[in-house]
Amino acid sequence: MGDILTKYTADEVEEAKGKIKRIEVRKKEYRLLKEKLEEHFNFKITDYIIDDILDYETYRHTCLMINLAVINNRISIDNEEILKAGLRTIFKIKNEYDRFNRNVYIDTFDFDSWYDKYSTEEIVDIKKFLNRDDINLLKKLNIKIKNKIYTEQEVEILNMDLLSYYIADDMDEEELKHSKSLPKDVSREEYDNLLEKVNKISEDYKF
Repeated sequence: MGDILTKYTADEVEEAKGKIKRIEVRKKEYRLLKEKLEEHFNFKITDYIIDDILDYETYRHTCLMINLAVINNRISIDNEEILKAGLRTIFKIKNEYDRFNRNVYIDTFDFDSWYDKYSTEEIVDIKKFLNRDDINLLKKLNIKIKNKIYTEQEVEILNMDLLSYYIADDMDEEELKHSKSLPKDVSREEYDNLLEKVNKISEDYKF
């Protein structure tokens, strides 16, 4: 890694680190907002509606996206009206051209402190959760386990590497295109059990 980094200036390295941080903070903001809103409304909210709010879109534009979600059967007609009225109240929208201010809803979260902990604090001893068979299975999937205590970020990367092999009955054709096929010597049952173990790590640590 050191040899690779010598090709770049200090400014380029810092710029790359900044981009990674912005991506990770965005992902955290997205998860936090989606979880809070879905808990509030008690139904699933389409991804692009969450993105609209994070991107400070106008209420009018987001309502058009909600209409699109209804057309695509992602939100019911009843929930459409509930969501439009609820968002208007939660985000203190006064007219249709007001822009969403995400800080109204998630401003209590210190993203800088979270990112520092997320990316540097080593807290998970992965090998306490995985047995030898699990580690051998990861090797078959070309996923390497590091001989170290993992950060939350490293646990998430492990989980994402595993999810690249995930297949569910309700996945559409486009999603299936991005799913890797399991090696011939790995059964779907073995994979599912391993994925459940790794998911439980995140649940236990409340990531």
